[in-house]
Amino acid sequence: MQKETVFNIKGMNCAACSASVEGALSRVEGVIYASVNLAANSAVVVSEDNVSEETLIAAVEKVGFGASVAKDGQMVTQDEHRFHKWEIFLALICGAIVMYIGMGAHWGWPLPSVISPDVAPLNYALIQLIITVPVIFAGRSFFTNGMKALLKGHPTMDTLVMLGTGSALVYSIVMTCFIPSDMHAVHSLYFESAAVVVALVLLGKYLEESSKNRAKSAISNLASLVPQDAVVVKDGQEQKIKAADVKKGDIVLVSIGQRIPVDGIVTEGQASVDQSTLTGESLPVFKEKGAKVSGGTLVADGVLHIEATNVGTNTAISQVVKLVVQAQQKKAKISRLADKISAVFVPAVTAIAIVAAVIWAIAGQDANFVVNIFVSVLVVACPCALGLATPIAVMVGTGRGAQMGILFRGGDIVETTGTVDTVLMDKTGTITKGQLHVTNVVSDNGDEEALVRLAATAEYGATHPIAKAIIEYAKFMDIEPKKPDSIKNVAGRGVIAQTKQGEVVIGTKEFMDIQGIPTEESRTPGTTRVYVAYNGDMLGVIALADEIKEDAANTVKLLHDAGIETVMITGDNEKAAQLIAVQAGIDRFVANVLPEDKAAEVQRVKDSGKKVAFVGDGINDAPALATADVGISVFGGTDVAADSSGVILMKDDTDSIAQSILLSRRIMRTIKQNLFWAFIYNVIGIPIAAGVWFAFGGPTLTPMFAGLAMAFSSVCVVLNSLRLSVYKKKQKKSVD
Repeated sequence: MQKETVFNIKGMNCAACSASVEGALSRVEGVIYASVNLAANSAVVVSEDNVSEETLIAAVEKVGFGASVAKDGQMVTQDEHRFHKWEIFLALICGAIVMYIGMGAHWGWPLPSVISPDVAPLNYALIQLIITVPVIFAGRSFFTNGMKALLKGHPTMDTLVMLGTGSALVYSIVMTCFIPSDMHAVHSLYFESAAVVVALVLLGKYLEESSKNRAKSAISNLASLVPQDAVVVKDGQEQKIKAADVKKGDIVLVSIGQRIPVDGIVTEGQASVDQSTLTGESLPVFKEKGAKVSGGTLVADGVLHIEATNVGTNTAISQVVKLVVQAQQKKAKISRLADKISAVFVPAVTAIAIVAAVIWAIAGQDANFVVNIFVSVLVVACPCALGLATPIAVMVGTGRGAQMGILFRGGDIVETTGTVDTVLMDKTGTITKGQLHVTNVVSDNGDEEALVRLAATAEYGATHPIAKAIIEYAKFMDIEPKKPDSIKNVAGRGVIAQTKQGEVVIGTKEFMDIQGIPTEESRTPGTTRVYVAYNGDMLGVIALADEIKEDAANTVKLLHDAGIETVMITGDNEKAAQLIAVQAGIDRFVANVLPEDKAAEVQRVKDSGKKVAFVGDGINDAPALATADVGISVFGGTDVAADSSGVILMKDDTDSIAQSILLSRRIMRTIKQNLFWAFIYNVIGIPIAAGVWFAFGGPTLTPMFAGLAMAFSSVCVVLNSLRLSVYKKKQKKSVD
């Protein structure tokens, strides 16, 4: 047996941290798969059933990090800031003072004679040391965590900061000791580098944490929509209880301005309900007796009595939050390269810093230059940007998708959806409204009432859309169908019903041919035709039609504009399928497809080299949804269909089909931008810091500028990802 456990991880600050945690978890015996998400500070572990949570937590703690089991699979939606604001202000103020004193002597800035390097060199050094101490105190975690990680053999970004600024600080203290005997030692101080680098890195990490929290806002906002309290009506009395204590079948009272705490069915009252949190619909939806409502939605006006059908973690909003959280924890394949680099990044950078310093020392450069090179290389390198490039974009993008009523099951699904070039769609319920209605009844003997009565009897108790339409038409004609003695269903073909008077056969033309019942060419082209026979004799045809959804044509146009081929699959006859395909503007269609053959058709298209998404909603669509590269389950679909899908649409329209693919492409574009800037930053920054540019006549990179660049590199990646939070869906274009 296998199990999946989600952990909240504490203490991760860079990609090297997440790589260490992931490696530690993966090495535990019995662990099949481990994935650590830096942006979400979480880890998901798939292991054998005998692997205990305590063992996994111990493995994380062994490499210097904290771990706790995420309750109900929920990750922490807000991070605690690693640093306090007062520490940031203290470090920035003291760092600015030290920089002014340290750089003032070189740039001719006015300084009191008591701390002038020419008049009082020892005072000049000591005052910088004294003011640097508060900066080091504010950034003490860099040094404690960095040393801890180094001793455990898993160096991190903190280790780089510790080595770089620590080296500059120690070197400056040593030079200060030489000042009484050698005044020239005053020109070998790097207090301002140590202080300013620590201050800037502190500021950068604080901004990064703030940005990450903002990136999680979509999830935290969703989680906050679930009310904590509920008012239930028992024995005519209203009682206020915890929402978690509501039981299935309880009657819940919800008034204007309150959020519904459960999923349920309205038993009394009328109200407009704002469902934008779940579906993205901007306008409230009118609800009355018999209507379904979802937890987390807002009663805009009116009062409702609701019978609870799903409570607690089983409500729709809780499932949405769960799916969005899961999406953060599953990595996109594109992140693998960054993960591999991150695992060796810090040791490699440390080696580069040492080698560069040694080479310049051998080349005859003085100690000041060598220290400058060593510190700059360590400080300029930024594994954070690499580690955040993919997960932060997935986090923001999937959060935005949830606000639009589009749920992705993981970063891997986002990546695959972004590559789709062919969309196969089931007709009924996807392109059409799925509400068939009888358009015509053709009786061979002119007795339409008898024809409808026999058809309704054969379909007695069935829930298929065709059966529902025939039974509804019978009721319209005031015909009460009778229950047959026995029924034999042939999926996708028809029904054979036995009554006391005889045998009723109802189904497709092909089904009639199989039963040996002769049929004539239908006089109702462009419709779904159901043939009815009684005791082996053909009685006539019932024609049914389904209306195309209002936005279906615009959706197909959006897909075409994005270079995506559209294909409709249906069990309908050729003429009926052609009519809908023409109305929707679909490229091609495949008619007369049995439910069990849909998956084979999907596989056939995949085998032709296409990247396929299949869109469906029914139990019969589950194999096709699972076979496709991406399964997209439309609004109102069955649980089986949703479980077989990578993308779940919460809004009752076809526009969301196109928007899910377009949003995926936008997320992937953002990830590639992030990775590009993260790679190019390190590829360019590290060589410049190592003195490669200087070797060809260019300037060197001072530790202060290196620290500034490092501090804001990851912030830039996060800010670029945050643009997804205001992503606007592509507007529909008019269809000629």
